Amino acid sequence: MFKGILTGSVVLFILLLASSFSMAGELVIPASSGTAFSYINQVIDNDAITVADPERVYVLERNGIYFIDATLTNTGYKLRIKAQDGDGQKPVIYGIANSTTTTFPSIFFEMGEDVYLKDLILVGYIESQPGENVNNPTRFIRSRAAGFKLIIDGCILTQSRGEHIRLEQAVLVTRITNCIFANMGDLQLSNLGAGKVIDYRNTSCDSAIFVNNTFVNFHDRIIRHRASVAGINYLLYDHNTAINSLGYHGTIALGWMGEKGIITNNLFIDTFIAGADTDKVRQSEFEEQGEIDSRNGLGRMSWIMSVPNDSTDWKISGNYYSVSPEVQAFYDAHAAEGVLGEGPALTWHINSRLGADSVLAFIKESIEVAKRPVSMVNMAEWYRDPNGGNKTKNTPTPLFNPALHDFDRKPWQYFADTLDCSYATTLAAYTGATGGFPAGDLNWFPAKKTEWETYLTGITYKPGVVVTDFSLAQNYPNPFNPSTSITYDVAKTARISLVVYNSLGQMVAKLVDNKQQAAGKYEVSWTATDLSGKALSSGLYFYQLLVDNQSVMSKKMLLMK
Repeated sequence: MFKGILTGSVVLFILLLASSFSMAGELVIPASSGTAFSYINQVIDNDAITVADPERVYVLERNGIYFIDATLTNTGYKLRIKAQDGDGQKPVIYGIANSTTTTFPSIFFEMGEDVYLKDLILVGYIESQPGENVNNPTRFIRSRAAGFKLIIDGCILTQSRGEHIRLEQAVLVTRITNCIFANMGDLQLSNLGAGKVIDYRNTSCDSAIFVNNTFVNFHDRIIRHRASVAGINYLLYDHNTAINSLGYHGTIALGWMGEKGIITNNLFIDTFIAGADTDKVRQSEFEEQGEIDSRNGLGRMSWIMSVPNDSTDWKISGNYYSVSPEVQAFYDAHAAEGVLGEGPALTWHINSRLGADSVLAFIKESIEVAKRPVSMVNMAEWYRDPNGGNKTKNTPTPLFNPALHDFDRKPWQYFADTLDCSYATTLAAYTGATGGFPAGDLNWFPAKKTEWETYLTGITYKPGVVVTDFSLAQNYPNPFNPSTSITYDVAKTARISLVVYNSLGQMVAKLVDNKQQAAGKYEVSWTATDLSGKALSSGLYFYQLLVDNQSVMSKKMLLMK
Protein backbone atom coordinates (compact mmCIF):
# COMPACT_ATOMS: atom_id res chain seq x y z
CA MET A 1 0.00 0.00 0.00
CA PHE A 2 2.90 2.35 0.66
CA LYS A 3 5.91 3.67 -1.13
CA GLY A 4 9.25 3.21 0.60
CA ILE A 5 9.92 0.99 3.57
CA LEU A 6 7.60 2.48 6.19
CA THR A 7 4.59 0.42 7.13
CA GLY A 8 1.03 1.60 7.58
CA SER A 9 0.87 2.81 11.16
CA VAL A 10 4.24 4.55 10.89
CA VAL A 11 3.35 6.60 7.83
CA LEU A 12 -0.13 7.39 9.05
CA PHE A 13 1.29 8.92 12.18
CA ILE A 14 3.78 10.91 10.11
CA LEU A 15 0.92 12.67 8.35
CA LEU A 16 -0.75 13.88 11.54
CA LEU A 17 -0.06 17.49 10.75
CA ALA A 18 -2.77 19.91 11.88
CA SER A 19 -5.09 20.63 14.77
CA SER A 20 -8.87 20.73 14.56
CA PHE A 21 -10.42 24.18 14.46
CA SER A 22 -14.06 24.36 13.45
CA MET A 23 -15.32 27.52 11.83
CA ALA A 24 -18.40 27.31 14.05
CA GLY A 25 -18.21 29.24 17.30
CA GLU A 26 -15.19 31.38 16.44
CA LEU A 27 -14.40 34.44 18.53
CA VAL A 28 -11.77 36.89 17.30
CA ILE A 29 -9.87 38.46 20.19
CA PRO A 30 -8.59 41.94 19.27
CA ALA A 31 -4.85 42.47 19.62
CA SER A 32 -3.27 44.97 21.99
CA SER A 33 -3.31 48.54 20.75
CA GLY A 34 -1.62 51.54 22.34
CA THR A 35 -2.18 51.32 26.09
CA ALA A 36 -4.99 48.78 25.72
CA PHE A 37 -3.47 45.42 26.53
CA SER A 38 -5.24 42.27 25.38
CA TYR A 39 -5.12 39.55 28.05
CA ILE A 40 -6.29 36.35 26.42
CA ASN A 41 -6.70 34.54 29.74
CA GLN A 42 -9.13 37.19 30.94
CA VAL A 43 -11.14 37.15 27.72
CA ILE A 44 -11.42 33.36 27.74
CA ASP A 45 -12.14 33.13 31.48
CA ASN A 46 -14.98 35.65 31.03
CA ASP A 47 -16.44 33.91 28.01
CA ALA A 48 -19.23 31.72 29.35
CA ILE A 49 -19.77 30.23 25.90
CA THR A 50 -16.63 28.13 26.30
CA VAL A 51 -18.62 25.57 28.26
CA ALA A 52 -21.86 25.91 26.31
CA ASP A 53 -20.33 25.74 22.83
CA PRO A 54 -18.13 22.65 22.27
CA GLU A 55 -16.92 24.15 18.99
CA ARG A 56 -15.62 27.43 20.48
CA VAL A 57 -12.39 28.57 18.82
CA TYR A 58 -10.45 31.67 19.88
CA VAL A 59 -8.82 33.47 16.97
CA LEU A 60 -5.89 35.87 17.40
CA GLU A 61 -5.06 38.53 14.84
CA ARG A 62 -2.02 38.20 12.61
CA ASN A 63 0.76 40.66 13.58
CA GLY A 64 -1.00 41.03 16.94
CA ILE A 65 0.53 41.22 20.43
CA TYR A 66 -1.24 39.52 23.34
CA PHE A 67 -0.54 38.85 26.99
CA ILE A 68 -1.18 36.25 29.69
CA ASP A 69 -1.06 37.59 33.24
CA ALA A 70 -2.34 34.49 35.07
CA THR A 71 -2.51 30.78 34.37
CA LEU A 72 -5.44 29.84 32.14
CA THR A 73 -7.11 26.55 33.15
CA ASN A 74 -9.71 25.09 30.80
CA THR A 75 -12.03 23.26 33.17
CA GLY A 76 -15.15 21.95 31.49
CA TYR A 77 -14.27 22.91 27.93
CA LYS A 78 -11.78 22.21 25.16
CA LEU A 79 -9.38 25.10 24.66
CA ARG A 80 -8.72 25.97 21.02
CA ILE A 81 -6.59 28.99 20.11
CA LYS A 82 -5.40 29.71 16.59
CA ALA A 83 -4.02 32.48 14.43
CA GLN A 84 -6.35 34.21 12.04
CA ASP A 85 -6.20 32.78 8.54
CA GLY A 86 -4.11 34.64 5.99
CA ASP A 87 -0.63 36.08 5.75
CA GLY A 88 1.30 38.08 8.30
CA GLN A 89 3.29 37.38 11.43
CA LYS A 90 1.87 34.79 13.79
CA PRO A 91 0.33 36.41 16.87
CA VAL A 92 2.70 36.72 19.83
CA ILE A 93 1.62 35.91 23.41
CA TYR A 94 3.87 37.22 26.20
CA GLY A 95 3.84 36.41 29.89
CA ILE A 96 3.35 39.65 31.86
CA ALA A 97 2.85 40.70 35.47
CA ASN A 98 -0.69 40.71 36.83
CA SER A 99 -1.76 44.29 37.46
CA THR A 100 -3.33 43.36 40.82
CA THR A 101 -0.94 40.83 42.32
CA THR A 102 2.20 41.93 40.38
CA THR A 103 3.05 38.23 40.00
CA PHE A 104 3.96 36.61 36.71
CA PRO A 105 2.32 33.42 35.46
CA SER A 106 4.61 30.46 36.08
CA ILE A 107 2.44 28.44 33.66
CA PHE A 108 0.52 29.75 30.65
CA PHE A 109 -1.99 26.91 30.12
CA GLU A 110 -3.03 24.27 32.62
CA MET A 111 -4.90 21.45 30.90
CA GLY A 112 -8.25 20.56 32.40
CA GLU A 113 -9.40 19.10 29.05
CA ASP A 114 -8.07 18.99 25.48
CA VAL A 115 -5.85 21.87 24.36
CA TYR A 116 -5.26 22.81 20.71
CA LEU A 117 -2.82 25.57 19.73
CA LYS A 118 -2.12 26.54 16.12
CA ASP A 119 0.19 29.11 14.49
CA LEU A 120 1.01 31.04 17.68
CA ILE A 121 4.22 32.40 19.19
CA LEU A 122 4.50 31.92 22.97
CA VAL A 123 7.23 33.93 24.69
CA GLY A 124 7.94 33.56 28.40
CA TYR A 125 8.57 37.23 29.02
CA ILE A 126 8.99 40.50 27.13
CA GLU A 127 12.53 40.01 25.92
CA SER A 128 13.04 43.60 24.80
CA GLN A 129 12.57 45.00 28.34
CA PRO A 130 15.72 44.89 30.52
CA GLY A 131 15.42 42.77 33.63
CA GLU A 132 12.32 40.90 32.52
CA ASN A 133 14.29 37.67 32.14
CA VAL A 134 13.97 37.11 35.91
CA ASN A 135 10.29 36.39 35.23
CA ASN A 136 11.01 33.50 32.89
CA PRO A 137 8.10 31.08 33.51
CA THR A 138 8.55 27.55 34.76
CA ARG A 139 6.72 26.16 31.73
CA PHE A 140 4.07 26.96 29.15
CA ILE A 141 1.77 23.96 29.53
CA ARG A 142 0.98 21.55 32.35
CA SER A 143 -1.70 18.87 32.58
CA ARG A 144 -3.91 18.74 35.67
CA ALA A 145 -6.43 16.08 34.58
CA ALA A 146 -6.05 12.70 32.91
CA GLY A 147 -7.31 11.40 29.59
CA PHE A 148 -7.03 14.39 27.29
CA LYS A 149 -5.19 15.50 24.15
CA LEU A 150 -2.55 18.14 23.59
CA ILE A 151 -2.26 19.19 19.95
CA ILE A 152 0.22 21.90 18.91
CA ASP A 153 0.83 22.75 15.26
CA GLY A 154 2.84 25.50 13.59
CA CYS A 155 3.80 27.27 16.83
CA ILE A 156 6.98 28.82 18.21
CA LEU A 157 7.56 28.39 21.95
CA THR A 158 10.55 30.14 23.49
CA GLN A 159 11.90 31.07 26.93
CA SER A 160 11.05 28.84 29.86
CA ARG A 161 13.16 27.93 32.84
CA GLY A 162 12.02 24.35 33.35
CA GLU A 163 10.47 22.67 30.35
CA HIS A 164 8.08 23.95 27.74
CA ILE A 165 5.56 21.17 28.47
CA ARG A 166 5.13 19.15 31.65
CA LEU A 167 2.46 16.45 31.80
CA GLU A 168 1.69 15.21 35.30
CA GLN A 169 -1.50 13.32 34.44
CA ALA A 170 -1.94 10.52 31.91
CA VAL A 171 -2.59 11.92 28.45
CA LEU A 172 -4.33 10.26 25.55
CA VAL A 173 -2.39 12.01 22.76
CA THR A 174 0.40 14.54 22.53
CA ARG A 175 0.89 15.66 18.95
CA ILE A 176 3.55 18.27 18.22
CA THR A 177 3.96 19.13 14.53
CA ASN A 178 5.62 21.90 12.48
CA CYS A 179 6.83 23.76 15.58
CA ILE A 180 9.99 25.44 16.82
CA PHE A 181 10.80 24.93 20.50
CA ALA A 182 13.63 27.22 21.60
CA ASN A 183 15.51 28.58 24.63
CA MET A 184 14.71 25.87 27.18
CA GLY A 185 16.43 26.30 30.52
CA ASP A 186 17.80 29.25 32.45
CA LEU A 187 20.72 28.86 34.86
CA GLN A 188 19.86 32.16 36.51
CA LEU A 189 16.60 30.60 37.72
CA SER A 190 16.92 26.80 37.60
CA ASN A 191 19.41 23.96 37.26
CA LEU A 192 20.92 21.93 34.47
CA GLY A 193 18.40 19.13 34.92
CA ALA A 194 15.81 21.57 33.60
CA GLY A 195 15.65 22.91 30.06
CA LYS A 196 13.58 20.18 28.38
CA VAL A 197 11.09 20.09 25.52
CA ILE A 198 8.50 17.82 27.16
CA ASP A 199 8.42 16.04 30.50
CA TYR A 200 6.07 13.09 31.00
CA ARG A 201 6.45 13.31 34.74
CA ASN A 202 5.50 10.00 36.39
CA THR A 203 2.72 9.45 33.88
CA SER A 204 1.75 7.69 30.68
CA CYS A 205 0.80 8.60 27.13
CA ASP A 206 -1.11 6.48 24.65
CA SER A 207 0.31 8.16 21.53
CA ALA A 208 3.25 10.58 21.56
CA ILE A 209 3.81 12.09 18.13
CA PHE A 210 6.56 14.52 17.12
CA VAL A 211 6.83 15.24 13.39
CA ASN A 212 8.58 18.05 11.47
CA ASN A 213 9.72 20.11 14.45
CA THR A 214 12.93 21.96 15.25
CA PHE A 215 14.29 21.96 18.81
CA VAL A 216 17.08 24.45 19.46
CA ASN A 217 18.95 25.78 22.53
CA PHE A 218 18.16 23.45 25.42
CA HIS A 219 20.05 22.16 28.44
CA ASP A 220 18.66 18.71 28.83
CA ARG A 221 16.38 16.20 27.05
CA ILE A 222 13.87 16.48 24.25
CA ILE A 223 11.67 13.88 25.95
CA ARG A 224 11.91 13.02 29.63
CA HIS A 225 9.92 9.96 30.68
CA ARG A 226 12.32 8.84 33.37
CA ALA A 227 11.05 7.10 36.53
CA SER A 228 7.75 6.55 34.78
CA VAL A 229 4.91 4.68 36.43
CA ALA A 230 3.30 3.71 33.10
CA GLY A 231 4.37 3.54 29.48
CA ILE A 232 4.38 5.55 26.30
CA ASN A 233 2.38 3.07 24.29
CA TYR A 234 3.20 4.46 20.84
CA LEU A 235 6.02 6.89 20.09
CA LEU A 236 6.61 8.45 16.71
CA TYR A 237 9.59 10.80 16.54
CA ASP A 238 10.07 11.47 12.82
CA HIS A 239 11.63 14.19 10.63
CA ASN A 240 12.69 16.44 13.50
CA THR A 241 15.79 18.63 13.72
CA ALA A 242 17.54 19.13 17.06
CA ILE A 243 20.39 21.62 17.42
CA ASN A 244 22.49 22.90 20.29
CA SER A 245 21.86 20.93 23.45
CA LEU A 246 24.09 20.25 26.41
CA GLY A 247 22.45 16.83 26.62
CA TYR A 248 22.92 16.98 30.36
CA HIS A 249 20.96 13.81 31.19
CA GLY A 250 20.61 12.50 27.64
CA THR A 251 18.60 13.36 24.55
CA ILE A 252 15.48 11.16 24.55
CA ALA A 253 14.79 9.33 27.83
CA LEU A 254 11.78 7.10 27.25
CA GLY A 255 11.39 5.15 30.47
CA TRP A 256 8.74 2.47 30.15
CA MET A 257 7.75 1.80 26.57
CA GLY A 258 4.69 0.04 25.23
CA GLU A 259 3.88 -1.41 21.84
CA LYS A 260 6.02 0.61 19.44
CA GLY A 261 8.90 3.08 19.36
CA ILE A 262 9.69 4.79 16.06
CA ILE A 263 12.63 7.18 15.74
CA THR A 264 13.21 7.82 12.07
CA ASN A 265 14.56 10.38 9.59
CA ASN A 266 15.77 12.91 12.17
CA LEU A 267 18.75 15.25 12.27
CA PHE A 268 20.82 15.83 15.42
CA ILE A 269 23.51 18.53 15.43
CA ASP A 270 25.51 19.19 18.61
CA THR A 271 22.88 17.61 20.85
CA PHE A 272 25.20 15.94 23.35
CA ILE A 273 27.67 18.75 23.87
CA ALA A 274 28.58 17.77 27.45
CA GLY A 275 29.74 14.45 26.00
CA ALA A 276 29.67 10.86 27.24
CA ASP A 277 31.51 11.13 30.53
CA THR A 278 32.28 9.49 33.87
CA ASP A 279 30.37 12.17 35.76
CA LYS A 280 28.36 10.79 38.68
CA VAL A 281 26.02 13.79 38.80
CA ARG A 282 24.97 13.30 35.19
CA GLN A 283 25.16 9.50 35.35
CA SER A 284 22.59 9.45 38.16
CA GLU A 285 19.84 9.72 35.54
CA PHE A 286 21.28 7.16 33.13
CA GLU A 287 20.65 4.22 35.43
CA GLU A 288 17.21 3.03 34.26
CA GLN A 289 18.51 1.14 31.26
CA GLY A 290 20.57 -1.03 33.62
CA GLU A 291 23.80 -0.58 31.67
CA ILE A 292 27.04 0.17 33.45
CA ASP A 293 30.06 2.24 32.46
CA SER A 294 32.94 -0.11 33.25
CA ARG A 295 35.18 2.84 34.10
CA ASN A 296 33.35 3.73 37.30
CA GLY A 297 30.45 1.32 37.69
CA LEU A 298 27.78 3.99 37.18
CA GLY A 299 25.13 4.46 34.48
CA ARG A 300 26.40 4.21 30.92
CA MET A 301 25.55 7.33 28.93
CA SER A 302 23.70 7.18 25.63
CA TRP A 303 21.49 9.67 23.84
CA ILE A 304 18.39 7.49 23.68
CA MET A 305 17.42 5.11 26.46
CA SER A 306 14.50 3.12 27.82
CA VAL A 307 13.67 0.60 30.51
CA PRO A 308 14.58 -2.74 28.88
CA ASN A 309 11.78 -5.05 27.77
CA ASP A 310 11.38 -7.73 25.14
CA SER A 311 8.01 -6.60 23.78
CA THR A 312 8.43 -3.10 22.34
CA ASP A 313 8.71 -3.11 18.55
CA TRP A 314 11.50 -0.66 17.70
CA LYS A 315 12.01 1.02 14.35
CA ILE A 316 15.03 3.34 14.33
CA SER A 317 16.52 4.29 10.98
CA GLY A 318 17.43 7.11 8.62
CA ASN A 319 18.76 9.38 11.38
CA TYR A 320 21.77 11.62 10.76
CA TYR A 321 23.95 13.48 13.22
CA SER A 322 26.83 15.91 13.17
CA VAL A 323 29.38 17.29 15.62
CA SER A 324 30.66 20.78 14.89
CA PRO A 325 34.42 21.50 14.96
CA GLU A 326 34.08 23.61 18.12
CA VAL A 327 32.28 20.82 19.98
CA GLN A 328 34.79 18.25 18.78
CA ALA A 329 37.56 20.53 20.09
CA PHE A 330 35.82 20.49 23.49
CA TYR A 331 35.72 16.69 23.44
CA ASP A 332 39.40 16.50 22.50
CA ALA A 333 40.39 18.97 25.24
CA HIS A 334 38.70 16.85 27.92
CA ALA A 335 39.36 13.35 26.59
CA ALA A 336 41.94 12.68 29.30
CA GLU A 337 39.28 13.49 31.91
CA GLY A 338 36.97 10.76 30.63
CA VAL A 339 34.93 12.52 27.94
CA LEU A 340 34.35 9.99 25.15
CA GLY A 341 33.17 12.43 22.54
CA GLU A 342 29.49 12.37 21.62
CA GLY A 343 29.11 8.80 22.86
CA PRO A 344 26.67 6.15 21.62
CA ALA A 345 23.24 7.04 20.31
CA LEU A 346 21.47 3.94 21.64
CA THR A 347 21.60 1.62 24.60
CA TRP A 348 22.95 -1.88 24.11
CA HIS A 349 19.44 -3.19 24.71
CA ILE A 350 17.82 -1.13 21.94
CA ASN A 351 20.69 -2.05 19.64
CA SER A 352 20.04 -5.71 20.33
CA ARG A 353 16.34 -5.28 19.58
CA LEU A 354 17.18 -3.69 16.22
CA GLY A 355 19.69 -6.39 15.33
CA ALA A 356 21.56 -5.80 12.09
CA ASP A 357 19.45 -2.70 11.42
CA SER A 358 21.21 -0.89 14.28
CA VAL A 359 24.21 -0.27 12.02
CA LEU A 360 22.22 2.24 9.95
CA ALA A 361 20.11 3.68 12.75
CA PHE A 362 22.37 6.75 13.07
CA ILE A 363 24.77 7.98 10.42
CA LYS A 364 27.42 10.58 11.16
CA GLU A 365 28.08 13.28 8.58
CA SER A 366 29.60 16.74 8.65
CA ILE A 367 26.54 18.96 8.28
CA GLU A 368 26.35 22.73 8.53
CA VAL A 369 22.96 24.38 8.46
CA ALA A 370 22.48 27.81 6.94
CA LYS A 371 21.85 29.81 10.13
CA ARG A 372 21.87 28.60 13.73
CA PRO A 373 22.87 29.80 17.21
CA VAL A 374 26.45 29.31 18.36
CA SER A 375 27.11 25.95 20.02
CA MET A 376 26.99 26.17 23.82
CA VAL A 377 30.58 25.09 24.39
CA ASN A 378 30.99 28.04 26.78
CA MET A 379 28.37 26.50 29.10
CA ALA A 380 29.96 23.06 28.85
CA GLU A 381 33.33 24.55 29.80
CA TRP A 382 31.78 26.49 32.69
CA TYR A 383 30.14 23.34 34.00
CA ARG A 384 33.46 21.49 34.20
CA ASP A 385 35.47 24.45 35.54
CA PRO A 386 36.33 23.99 39.27
CA ASN A 387 35.85 27.75 39.63
CA GLY A 388 32.52 27.61 37.77
CA GLY A 389 29.90 24.88 37.89
CA ASN A 390 32.45 22.38 39.23
CA LYS A 391 30.41 19.49 37.75
CA THR A 392 27.29 20.10 39.83
CA LYS A 393 23.82 21.11 38.73
CA ASN A 394 23.03 23.04 41.94
CA THR A 395 22.30 26.33 40.26
CA PRO A 396 21.44 29.19 40.22
CA THR A 397 24.77 30.39 41.52
CA PRO A 398 26.51 33.77 41.40
CA LEU A 399 29.39 32.00 39.65
CA PHE A 400 27.25 31.82 36.52
CA ASN A 401 27.62 34.95 34.44
CA PRO A 402 25.05 34.85 31.62
CA ALA A 403 27.06 37.33 29.56
CA LEU A 404 29.91 34.80 29.49
CA HIS A 405 28.40 31.39 30.09
CA ASP A 406 24.81 31.32 28.82
CA PHE A 407 23.89 29.68 25.54
CA ASP A 408 23.34 31.87 22.49
CA ARG A 409 19.89 33.00 23.68
CA LYS A 410 18.09 34.54 20.70
CA PRO A 411 14.83 36.57 20.79
CA TRP A 412 11.65 35.17 19.29
CA GLN A 413 12.10 37.23 16.11
CA TYR A 414 15.24 35.21 15.32
CA PHE A 415 13.31 31.96 15.38
CA ALA A 416 10.48 33.44 13.33
CA ASP A 417 12.63 35.11 10.66
CA THR A 418 16.34 34.18 10.80
CA LEU A 419 16.87 30.59 11.93
CA ASP A 420 17.47 28.42 8.87
CA CYS A 421 18.20 24.73 9.35
CA SER A 422 18.42 23.86 5.68
CA TYR A 423 21.67 22.30 4.53
CA ALA A 424 23.50 21.46 1.31
CA THR A 425 21.61 19.28 -1.14
CA THR A 426 24.86 17.47 -1.93
CA LEU A 427 24.99 15.85 1.51
CA ALA A 428 23.98 12.23 2.04
CA ALA A 429 21.42 13.37 4.62
CA TYR A 430 19.51 15.27 1.93
CA THR A 431 18.34 12.03 0.35
CA GLY A 432 18.99 9.76 3.32
CA ALA A 433 15.52 9.62 4.86
CA THR A 434 12.82 7.18 3.86
CA GLY A 435 11.70 7.71 0.28
CA GLY A 436 14.81 9.71 -0.57
CA PHE A 437 13.68 12.77 1.37
CA PRO A 438 15.94 15.01 3.52
CA ALA A 439 16.54 13.98 7.11
CA GLY A 440 15.29 16.43 9.72
CA ASP A 441 12.47 18.95 9.81
CA LEU A 442 11.11 19.21 6.27
CA ASN A 443 9.79 22.71 6.89
CA TRP A 444 13.32 23.88 6.01
CA PHE A 445 12.83 22.35 2.54
CA PRO A 446 9.31 23.54 1.57
CA ALA A 447 9.22 21.95 -1.87
CA LYS A 448 10.35 18.63 -0.46
CA LYS A 449 7.76 18.86 2.29
CA THR A 450 5.00 19.36 -0.27
CA GLU A 451 6.25 16.34 -2.16
CA TRP A 452 6.50 14.32 1.07
CA GLU A 453 2.91 15.14 2.02
CA THR A 454 1.69 13.45 -1.16
CA TYR A 455 4.18 10.60 -0.86
CA LEU A 456 1.67 7.94 0.14
CA THR A 457 -0.73 6.09 -2.05
CA GLY A 458 -3.69 4.11 -0.85
CA ILE A 459 -4.10 5.58 2.64
CA THR A 460 -3.70 9.23 3.52
CA TYR A 461 -4.38 11.23 6.63
CA LYS A 462 -6.91 14.01 6.19
CA PRO A 463 -5.42 16.99 8.06
CA GLY A 464 -7.40 19.60 9.94
CA VAL A 465 -9.75 17.39 11.97
CA VAL A 466 -9.57 15.86 15.43
CA VAL A 467 -12.29 13.24 15.84
CA THR A 468 -14.07 12.08 18.97
CA ASP A 469 -15.77 8.86 17.82
CA PHE A 470 -15.24 5.98 15.42
CA SER A 471 -17.22 6.43 12.21
CA LEU A 472 -17.36 5.26 8.62
CA ALA A 473 -18.42 7.55 5.78
CA GLN A 474 -20.14 6.68 2.54
CA ASN A 475 -17.66 6.01 -0.23
CA TYR A 476 -17.27 8.58 -3.00
CA PRO A 477 -18.02 8.40 -5.83
CA ASN A 478 -20.84 5.93 -5.52
CA PRO A 479 -21.67 4.26 -7.88
CA PHE A 480 -18.04 4.02 -9.00
CA ASN A 481 -15.94 2.63 -11.85
CA PRO A 482 -13.37 1.37 -11.10
CA SER A 483 -12.01 3.45 -8.19
CA THR A 484 -13.53 5.03 -5.11
CA SER A 485 -12.45 6.55 -1.80
CA ILE A 486 -13.56 5.60 1.71
CA THR A 487 -13.10 7.90 4.70
CA TYR A 488 -13.23 6.75 8.31
CA ASP A 489 -12.57 8.28 11.73
CA VAL A 490 -10.44 6.79 14.49
CA ALA A 491 -11.21 8.15 17.97
CA LYS A 492 -8.18 6.72 19.76
CA THR A 493 -5.22 4.47 19.03
CA ALA A 494 -6.57 1.07 18.00
CA ARG A 495 -6.11 -1.85 15.63
CA ILE A 496 -8.07 -0.97 12.50
CA SER A 497 -9.32 -3.18 9.68
CA LEU A 498 -11.31 -2.10 6.65
CA VAL A 499 -12.68 -5.08 4.71
CA VAL A 500 -14.79 -5.42 1.54
CA TYR A 501 -17.33 -8.24 0.96
CA ASN A 502 -19.38 -9.18 -2.08
CA SER A 503 -23.15 -9.72 -2.02
CA LEU A 504 -22.63 -13.37 -0.96
CA GLY A 505 -20.72 -12.31 2.13
CA GLN A 506 -17.36 -13.42 0.77
CA MET A 507 -14.33 -11.26 1.60
CA VAL A 508 -12.89 -9.79 -1.60
CA ALA A 509 -10.44 -7.14 -0.31
CA LYS A 510 -8.61 -5.98 2.81
CA LEU A 511 -8.01 -2.25 2.48
CA VAL A 512 -6.57 -1.91 5.98
CA ASP A 513 -5.35 -5.10 7.60
CA ASN A 514 -5.31 -4.88 11.40
CA LYS A 515 -3.04 -1.82 11.47
CA GLN A 516 -2.47 0.23 14.61
CA GLN A 517 -3.62 3.76 13.86
CA ALA A 518 -3.77 6.90 15.97
CA ALA A 519 -6.78 9.15 16.46
CA GLY A 520 -7.59 11.00 13.25
CA LYS A 521 -9.42 10.94 9.92
CA TYR A 522 -8.16 8.61 7.19
CA GLU A 523 -8.98 8.07 3.53
CA VAL A 524 -8.45 4.86 1.58
CA SER A 525 -8.44 4.81 -2.22
CA TRP A 526 -9.53 1.49 -3.72
CA THR A 527 -9.55 0.23 -7.26
CA ALA A 528 -12.03 -2.64 -7.40
CA THR A 529 -9.76 -5.69 -7.43
CA ASP A 530 -9.91 -8.82 -5.31
CA LEU A 531 -7.29 -10.26 -2.97
CA SER A 532 -5.36 -11.70 -5.92
CA GLY A 533 -5.44 -8.43 -7.86
CA LYS A 534 -8.12 -9.53 -10.32
CA ALA A 535 -10.67 -6.91 -11.41
CA LEU A 536 -14.07 -7.34 -9.81
CA SER A 537 -17.33 -7.45 -11.75
CA SER A 538 -20.19 -4.98 -11.46
CA GLY A 539 -22.45 -5.40 -8.49
CA LEU A 540 -23.25 -4.53 -4.89
CA TYR A 541 -20.43 -4.67 -2.33
CA PHE A 542 -20.24 -4.04 1.41
CA TYR A 543 -17.38 -2.48 3.35
CA GLN A 544 -16.91 -2.88 7.07
CA LEU A 545 -14.83 -1.01 9.67
CA LEU A 546 -13.45 -3.10 12.54
CA VAL A 547 -11.80 -1.69 15.65
CA ASP A 548 -9.72 -4.13 17.69
CA ASN A 549 -11.35 -6.91 15.67
CA GLN A 550 -14.86 -5.77 16.60
CA SER A 551 -17.21 -4.56 13.88
CA VAL A 552 -18.16 -0.89 14.21
CA MET A 553 -20.31 -0.40 11.13
CA SER A 554 -20.83 -1.39 7.51
CA LYS A 555 -22.00 0.41 4.37
CA LYS A 556 -22.99 -0.49 0.80
CA MET A 557 -21.34 0.59 -2.44
CA LEU A 558 -22.13 -0.10 -6.07
CA LEU A 559 -19.55 -0.95 -8.72
CA MET A 560 -21.05 -0.12 -12.10
CA LYS A 561 -18.97 -0.77 -15.22
